[in-house]
Amino acid sequence: MSDSDLLFGADEPDIEDKPEQPLWSGKKWRLLIVDDEEQVHKVTSLVLSHCRFDHAPIDLVHAYSMAEAKQILNEQEPFALALVDVVMETDDAGLRLVQYIREELKDNDIRLVLRTGQPGQAPEETVIAKYDINDYKNKTELTSTKLKTLLYSTLRSYRDIRAIAANRQGLYNLIEATSKIVDTHKLTIFASAVLAEMGTLLNLDEGAVCAHTPIDAVAARATQQKYSILAATGKIKEQLDSNQNLPDEIVQYFDKAKNDHHSLCEDSVYIGYYKSPLVGENLLYVKPNASLDKMGSHLLDIYTRCVAITHHNLSQKSKIQDSRAELVYVLSETIEKRSHDDSSHVRHVSQMAYLLAKKVGLSDSTCERIKLAAPLHDIGTIGISDELLNNQGVFEPHERAAMNLHTDIGATILGKSQRPILIMASTISAQHHEHWDGQGQPKQLKGEQIDIAARIVSIVDVIDSLGRDKSYRPAFSRQEIDDHITQGSGTQFDPTIAALALNLMDEFEQVKLSQEKA
Repeated sequence: MSDSDLLFGADEPDIEDKPEQPLWSGKKWRLLIVDDEEQVHKVTSLVLSHCRFDHAPIDLVHAYSMAEAKQILNEQEPFALALVDVVMETDDAGLRLVQYIREELKDNDIRLVLRTGQPGQAPEETVIAKYDINDYKNKTELTSTKLKTLLYSTLRSYRDIRAIAANRQGLYNLIEATSKIVDTHKLTIFASAVLAEMGTLLNLDEGAVCAHTPIDAVAARATQQKYSILAATGKIKEQLDSNQNLPDEIVQYFDKAKNDHHSLCEDSVYIGYYKSPLVGENLLYVKPNASLDKMGSHLLDIYTRCVAITHHNLSQKSKIQDSRAELVYVLSETIEKRSHDDSSHVRHVSQMAYLLAKKVGLSDSTCERIKLAAPLHDIGTIGISDELLNNQGVFEPHERAAMNLHTDIGATILGKSQRPILIMASTISAQHHEHWDGQGQPKQLKGEQIDIAARIVSIVDVIDSLGRDKSYRPAFSRQEIDDHITQGSGTQFDPTIAALALNLMDEFEQVKLSQEKA
C-alpha cells in the first residue's frame, strides 16, 4: 500500500468550497504539516494547496520532525491549524509536540489534528481523553473530500475563536478608552483625548478628525468655515496644519451624516454623528488603516455615544465652573473697589497665579484650584474701615497692625467651608503676606512653612500691583518690577518661584493685555 493509498481511501464527490464573508482580508490561513513521510506532504499539498476559506488562500508550511516543528512554531507567525503525525522520530513524537504547543507555548487557539497510519500505537479513545487535540484521524479514513471537510471545519473553529478574542479585546479597549475620556476634566483637551483613545480602540494610526458645529451658529458660520476643527490626528492633522480647510471628501461625509442625522459607515470610513441641545451637532471622521468590519463599526457606535454623554456632561460642568469663577471674580472685585483700585487686579492675579503654578510643576487640579482661590486673597479687607483702607499716607504702627488683620479676617471667613477651593483660599488669605525669610505677617512663617499656593500668589499679587498707577505713586516700569522681584528673592519671596516668575513676565503682560481687550 502506497502512502497515497494510506492517506486516501476510495475517492468521494468533492465538496464545494463556498466562499464566506472575509474576516481578515489580505491574509492567509497558515497550516503546519508535521510528518516524517515526504509523500504525505506531497499528497496533502496536492489536495489543500488550492483551497480557499473566507476568500483567503491556504499557506502550507512543512516540518518533518517534532524538533523541526518546534523551531518553526517558535520562529514563525501563529498557525491556524496543525496536522500532526503521531509516530515520527519516536513513537510518541506527535503527542509530545501537542503537549509542547499547549503547555509551553500556551497556544490554545491553534487547531490540532493528529493523524496516524498506526492506530494501535496510540489508541484513539486514550489520546482524545488525555491530549488537548481537536480531532484524531486514521490516515486510511482521509479521502480528499474528508480532508477538505476537516480543513474547513477546523478553520471555522479557529476563525470563531479569534473573533471571540477580538471581541473581548475590543470590549476591553472600549472600556479603557471610555474610562479615559470620562476622566478628562477640561473641554479644551477633550477632543484630543477622544481621538487618542479612538486609536487605542481600533489600533488606528491612519487618520481621524473630530469637528463640532453648534446648532445656533451653523448658518452664521457656513459662509466662512462650515465645520470648526477641534482636533485631528495622523495625515489629516499634517494636512490641516498646512491648510486649515477640510478635504472635500470629509466635508461630503459630514454633510451626509448631518442631513441624515445619524452615524454612517461606508467606503471603509466611519462618520459618527451625535447631537445634544447643550453642545450642538458633533461629527467624527475615522479612516482605519484596514477595512472596518461590523465589530469595529459597532464599537465605534458605542464609543461615540459614550463621547456624546461625556461631552454633554463636561459642557454642563464647564458652565458651572465658569459661573462659579465669575461669582468669585464679582465678589472679589466688589471688595477691591472699596480701595478705589482697578478691580481687574483680581482677574490678573487669578490668571497669573495659574500660569506660575503650571511653571512650578503643580498638578492640573491644584493649578485650577489656585486659579479659583487666588482672587479671594484680600477678601479680609471687608473687615477694614474705608478710612484705613484708603489712607494715602504712611501708616502709624497701630494702623499697620489693624491693616494686617485683613489676613486673619479673610482666613476666618473662608475657613468655615469644607470645600477644597475655599480651604485653599483661606490658606492663601492667611499667608500671602508672609515672607520667605520669616519677617512677614501675621505669624512670621518662614520658608516652606508657607504654603506653596500662598508663595505663588504673593509674588503675582506684587507684580500686578507694582504695574498699576496708585494715588500715591505711578506704575513701575517692567525693569523696575524685575529689579524689585530680584531684590526680594530669598527674603520676601521664595527664590525658586521668583526666578520662574521672572521668566513668565512676557506671559503676564499678555494676561493684562487680554483683560484690557475684554
